[in-house]
Amino acid sequence: MEYRYYYQYPKADIRSLMAKMGPQLEKAEQRYETVDSRKRQMNRGFGDLTQFLTLISFIALLLGCVGVGSSVNIYVREKIMDVAVLRCLGLKAWPAFFVYLIQIVGIGLAGSVAGAVLGVAIQQVLPAVLKDILPMQTSWHISWPAVGEGVIVGLVISLLFALLPLLSIRRISPMYTLRSSVEGTGRRWDGLRWVVYVLIFAFITGFAYLRMRNWGKATAFTTALLVSFLFLAGAAKLLMFCVRRLFPARWSYLWRQAFANLYRPNNQTLILVVTIGLGTTFIGTLYFVQQLLIDRVTVTASRGQGNMILFDIQRSQVAGVDSLVRSAGLPVVGSVAVVTVHYQSVKGITAEMAAADTVTGDERGPGRREGAFRGDRRGENEDSAAGRNEPPERRIFGREERVTYRDSLIPTEKLVAGKLGAPVRNSGETIFVSIEEDYARRILHVGIGDTIVFDVQGVPLTTVVGSLRSVDWRRMQPSFQVLFPSGVLEQAPQFHVVITQVGSPEQSARFQQAMVRRFPTVSVIDLRLVLSVVNDVLEKIGFVIRFMAGFSLLTGVIVLIVSVLISKFQRIQEGVLLRTLGASRHQVRTIQLLEYFFLGALAAATGILLALGLTFILAKLALESGFSVHWMAVGGIFVFVCALTVSVGWYNSRGVLTRPPLEILRTES
Repeated sequence: MEYRYYYQYPKADIRSLMAKMGPQLEKAEQRYETVDSRKRQMNRGFGDLTQFLTLISFIALLLGCVGVGSSVNIYVREKIMDVAVLRCLGLKAWPAFFVYLIQIVGIGLAGSVAGAVLGVAIQQVLPAVLKDILPMQTSWHISWPAVGEGVIVGLVISLLFALLPLLSIRRISPMYTLRSSVEGTGRRWDGLRWVVYVLIFAFITGFAYLRMRNWGKATAFTTALLVSFLFLAGAAKLLMFCVRRLFPARWSYLWRQAFANLYRPNNQTLILVVTIGLGTTFIGTLYFVQQLLIDRVTVTASRGQGNMILFDIQRSQVAGVDSLVRSAGLPVVGSVAVVTVHYQSVKGITAEMAAADTVTGDERGPGRREGAFRGDRRGENEDSAAGRNEPPERRIFGREERVTYRDSLIPTEKLVAGKLGAPVRNSGETIFVSIEEDYARRILHVGIGDTIVFDVQGVPLTTVVGSLRSVDWRRMQPSFQVLFPSGVLEQAPQFHVVITQVGSPEQSARFQQAMVRRFPTVSVIDLRLVLSVVNDVLEKIGFVIRFMAGFSLLTGVIVLIVSVLISKFQRIQEGVLLRTLGASRHQVRTIQLLEYFFLGALAAATGILLALGLTFILAKLALESGFSVHWMAVGGIFVFVCALTVSVGWYNSRGVLTRPPLEILRTES
């Protein structure tokens, strides 16, 4: 029997109060919980979602940076001749620079304000999206500091990432009006560009710190971005080198011309691969992390997972229950023996020694009785600085521990340290047990090689910790904190648990009636309704994740489109020249589409590789989760980026192909 008492205290320092009362409660084997500890547990429960929303904000920032830089680059290229004319009329370089800088700042301010208004409008939709998930009523109000922060960040992004292409305006000579084909905008050393690079690095690092509150992680993120940029640039350079040196000279003219465009003078290979690749990296990272989190919150009673538990099955009933389950046409998803033991000593510390010790430190959260089917225990005592040299929690000595025995791991388990114990053949052999890693670290405070003495129905059993396991508690599978090898507990008093899966309420009712008639002492629990409710909640959480990710994914698509539009100016000149020399529309279209496909394929492949690497780092360091590759998603992103690049490239060349060359030449001049 378990009782709970609730106390209301006046305003006081509850932490200090519980620090004084904690030792007394521990000696009385009482557990306690405060509002603060419950908040910490709730925060841990929403930790993944918080990390994901942080990632969304960071990726949205980076996508905005790439989009601003690409857009301003297009704008500057279209205004080069206008700047050259102004220079001919006597306008100095710096005034010309500030003319367009003021324009960009004004556009950036207008865009930031429009984005803030759109964000406020979307905020009205979020309560409707989250109403079935949050256990409270939400009220809507405008956070003016957040609106101001968004406007300022948008304006700073517009300014910083517009400076790089705008600085080239200072290099435009008045002679460009006469020698536009050879004059260029200058490639000499420019110290101001490196100042802007430093400012951009500092800004991204500072923004990351505001989101992560950790300078190490913020610097690591920005450094990873820089490495990604250099990796993409290196891939573009390698492509140009390989095409120039290794491309077969006997291929058809269209293929040779398309490949030659990748390394011709004034080519756009480097900037397109970098911008498209970065956009693909951010989209891929966001999508892969989204899938990772959705996989983590997905608990279903689909194929291979049970939804009905049969327990308290005695040893003499195991064969009969198994036969009855199979005769009813139901699968045996799992069958396991359960043995009840007690802790006699851990690392030589007995219950009497632990009771005599004085417990100090952080307040201890509520313990729970150990059983075969349990939820995730990561929240329990997570805030305490548990270490291997510390004594075990005192409350483990006053409760039962239910364990099992087998010589292999099940799909929900993974060995993280040590070696699984071998079957025990003789009575004198050492018994190596396997402990769940969180339980070993936070509750027992044991590691590989430590000794644990169990009391099995009055018989002491000395064991050694031989391995640590991680357990996925989400799956409907018998999972245990302590795993014995075979050859030890087979003759101990035990009961068995069988898991099966029923498909309908009618099938469940018929089976339960047959079970009661034949084995009235066996307990049956039908979890279909419980799993249905859990799945509904988790599906809504998954919807929120997809809903929030959709905005950044849409931004990424826009950035990809803008990145391809960078090359429009150069492609028009090339198309006109080819048309003037007699090339047909089909030939010009084929050359340009082949070039866009090569660029898109290289940028997509490189960006996906970077996205997989970043997702792996995030999974291990930030989300503390496993990592698996969704190859269908990888293929889908690759095809999508290639198709989008080719489609926008075709749109760029549409005007060249549908009008006579002379008309276009007159328009451009």
